Amino acid sequence: MGSASTSSRRASSSPGWPDASSRPTRSTHAALFLGERRLLLDAGCASSIARFVVPSLAQLGLDLEDLDLLVVTHSDLDHQGGVHALKAANPGLLVSCGAADVPLVADPEALVMGRYDAFRADHGIGYDDETLRWMREESGKSEPVEIRLTGGESIRLGPGWQLSVLHVPGHSPGHLALFDSRSGALFSGDCVQGSVYLGLDGTPKLCPTYTDVDLYLETVAKIEALEPRELHGCHWPAARGDGVQSFLAETRGYVEQIDELVRGSLTEPATLQDLIDRVNSRLEGLWPDGPAQELVYSLHGHAERLVEQGLATRDRSRPVVYRSSA
Repeated sequence: MGSASTSSRRASSSPGWPDASSRPTRSTHAALFLGERRLLLDAGCASSIARFVVPSLAQLGLDLEDLDLLVVTHSDLDHQGGVHALKAANPGLLVSCGAADVPLVADPEALVMGRYDAFRADHGIGYDDETLRWMREESGKSEPVEIRLTGGESIRLGPGWQLSVLHVPGHSPGHLALFDSRSGALFSGDCVQGSVYLGLDGTPKLCPTYTDVDLYLETVAKIEALEPRELHGCHWPAARGDGVQSFLAETRGYVEQIDELVRGSLTEPATLQDLIDRVNSRLEGLWPDGPAQELVYSLHGHAERLVEQGLATRDRSRPVVYRSSA
């Protein structure tokens, strides 16, 4: 991979979510920027450091102590789980993330309860005990965040080389992306997700998991206006040239499709689980029961958006029931 003084590198790990065989199913890309300061974008899962990061650095003649700055794009176990292991090996490493994501990035238990188990109390939807155990394990140990980024900052890596920090919420409230104006490359994390996450075998594994519909669409528009020449997401092949705008159009098209399906599913009152079942039955590719439950993130966002728009109501029952008021 070389060790040029002003370059960026992408490495892959494969944490995925557990499937029936408890084997990894999706890849996660982390970016390493090698300038006068060495920046790692995302920390992977807790197990990713020893399995993937250390060997990748060794190929460049580097180790963990050579890193200067860690930027966590957002609060998710496959992006923040390795923070504690990195900091333990390199106490001088500066840890940063989006200001709105700090509580969940700094505290893995807050991540589990505030993100992965957020729908249990009101909607009766949650992961089983074994999956939650795995999530806690791969979320790593607690580690303070030293730098809170809000977007608009610049990170200087060397003479004439600065990365612009963008606040790109929707998947998480504090999601960040880094833009390299020299190359026109945007390192986008999970802030735009197309219409599907593909697995290591090239088959569909996960639906888009944005949580706030309007913020997500605003992020798409922000990136379209930026007109990056390259788009490097954490779970998708790099997009270049016209492929960038195509991926963004695919992202918006998926949101519009899901919004239409949610509206159509509220011809009768529906719990969030009802919405998952009804929307999934109308998708071109029907998700099996396990992956179908991952629709909970986006469908909750769409249902709550309809409530905010006055197009639906939310009963205060448990589980919550949504009713169309259009």
